[in-house]
Amino acid sequence: MENVVAVLQHEVQRKLGRCMLRLQQYERLLKAMVAGMVVAGPSEQLQAVQERQALSMRNRTLGTLVGMFTEQHLTAASADIQVRPDEDKGANGQSSDASWASIRFTISMSPERHARAKAGLVELVNLRNDLVHHLIERFDISNADGCRAASSHLDSCYQRIDGHCQLLKTWASSLDESRARVSSLLQSNAFEDAFVHGVNPDGSVCWPGSSIVKCLRNAEAAYQTDGWTPLSAAIKFISKEHRNQTPSRYGCRTWRQVLKKSGQFEVRSIPGSDGAVGDTHYRSFR
Repeated sequence: MENVVAVLQHEVQRKLGRCMLRLQQYERLLKAMVAGMVVAGPSEQLQAVQERQALSMRNRTLGTLVGMFTEQHLTAASADIQVRPDEDKGANGQSSDASWASIRFTISMSPERHARAKAGLVELVNLRNDLVHHLIERFDISNADGCRAASSHLDSCYQRIDGHCQLLKTWASSLDESRARVSSLLQSNAFEDAFVHGVNPDGSVCWPGSSIVKCLRNAEAAYQTDGWTPLSAAIKFISKEHRNQTPSRYGCRTWRQVLKKSGQFEVRSIPGSDGAVGDTHYRSFR
């Protein structure tokens, strides 16, 4: 009889270990997801920010991870997604003049599925805690009947844990696909034009923040005389320093048209000494 109980106890231990390993796999994947679903910071430091966030997840419990995931990243389709104030600040909590980027991913579903998903995650945490803290309180594994009952319970637990793992893998796969699409967008010419140079996909231009206006202002700082800058000098400067900044990129035929269309500069022509039309000069509106 003792040999039978010993064999059954070993089976309980094996099945408990199987459940715990599956839970650890779940935790590991959830940590990776939570660490990368919101990344914000100076553009050149985003990789370091993500690495620090991943490191900060190492000692998070499953309950804490599930709380972070459901509160911040798992949303009902009708929910409004709000950017938290600290995601738009520098490390010292103040707005920064440096280039700042914020990327957020969420998993959205119908309100009904969202409610079921949240309840399922709570159930998973409770199941984990019950296995870790209360298994031998619920089942007397010193006898054969208790071992058989515990073994059957652990089979059921494993099926539930594995179901949660499969669902999390599905979410992780969707997240990876979204990241790939975002990465492709960030590397596209359309993204560079819109978010770096100020040229929108429909051809409209955000003139105040456009690269060509910034170049004209840089030339203005270098070549102005009595508050006015010769356009010819600015063109030579920009052609040398920023060859890709041309009027045609912004839907204009000439530099003078850029000055007029941007609405950022005063423009005047200074007549030559013989009365002929002179150089175009410009200055930023005060």
